Amino acid sequence: MPFKVVNTIHIAGIDFGRKLLDPLDAQLVSAPSRTETELIKNTSDADAVICSGPVQPWTAKVIAAMQRCRIIASLGVGYDRIELETATRKGIVVTNVPDYCIDEVSTHTITLLLALGRKLFQADQAVRQQNVNFVPPSRSPLVEVMQPVFRLQYQTVGIVGFGKIGTATAVKSKALGMHVMAYDPYVYDAIMESLGVQPVNFNTLLKASDFICVNAALTEETQGMFGEDQFNKMKPSSFFINTARGEIHQEDALIKALQNGWIAGAGLDVTHEDPVGSTNPLLTVPNVILSGHSAWYSTTADSGPGFWHRAMSQVVQALQGAWPDYAVNTEVRPQWHTKWS
Repeated sequence: MPFKVVNTIHIAGIDFGRKLLDPLDAQLVSAPSRTETELIKNTSDADAVICSGPVQPWTAKVIAAMQRCRIIASLGVGYDRIELETATRKGIVVTNVPDYCIDEVSTHTITLLLALGRKLFQADQAVRQQNVNFVPPSRSPLVEVMQPVFRLQYQTVGIVGFGKIGTATAVKSKALGMHVMAYDPYVYDAIMESLGVQPVNFNTLLKASDFICVNAALTEETQGMFGEDQFNKMKPSSFFINTARGEIHQEDALIKALQNGWIAGAGLDVTHEDPVGSTNPLLTVPNVILSGHSAWYSTTADSGPGFWHRAMSQVVQALQGAWPDYAVNTEVRPQWHTKWS
């Protein structure tokens, strides 16, 4: 019986690496799926699956229904919606693309930092609506609109999550002359210090940062880690930037913090609703920049087969009986080799 590879995120015009399957006795089936019911229907008899880990609901129910699957290959960095415990119990290896969009997301984080710190969007609106500029000697309305604006080199960036993207964000912040501190209990202090970054505890980061940049993975530990208590500890002049996962901050608490002036503003590439619903209060809060989960994107990253073939390359390895390069649930390896090699 030929292998059945199901691509659950088929996008018209994109080659996900079909020719990589040519040396194998395998068929590729495109079955776009968004719901639990659709995933069960389309993948229960699959030998391998290409998916979007951060978007699709790979619940225990979905994975338990998979009878022949040996690999779930996520096309992206995040895999927080894939129920790893069930996959591991069934001998299924889960993979991601850990080195994708590092430059894009870290640059997007810095872009939000600069736009918030320089009051760029407020200035833009004042220029468009009031036809003003900042040229002396008259006192321009921009003075009021942009207050306060601080010199960047005197500001402190606090990074939550010091993985590949957090590290890149730190390096770019240092290049701007900013002081950088970071909180990540799973990274040695010496690693941070070797890059000129000050390791601190979470409480210190909240109180001392002028910009807090969330670059952490969504886990049980990080889910909802920014609530009312945390926003109350931040400086009233500070900004909250999240380019990781919306569930890391409590959205009601963030909206309250923005409306009550506990913090000065926020830059959000990710939200609880994706996309943001038309009645979401975030749309009416003036001191928020929303970028619609676009931080990962660049024409460079999205061009050619380099990215789109990454998940299929993991599938090919697994179907050949080889341990895939980007395995996430590495504890399944002994069981997986016994079952599939």
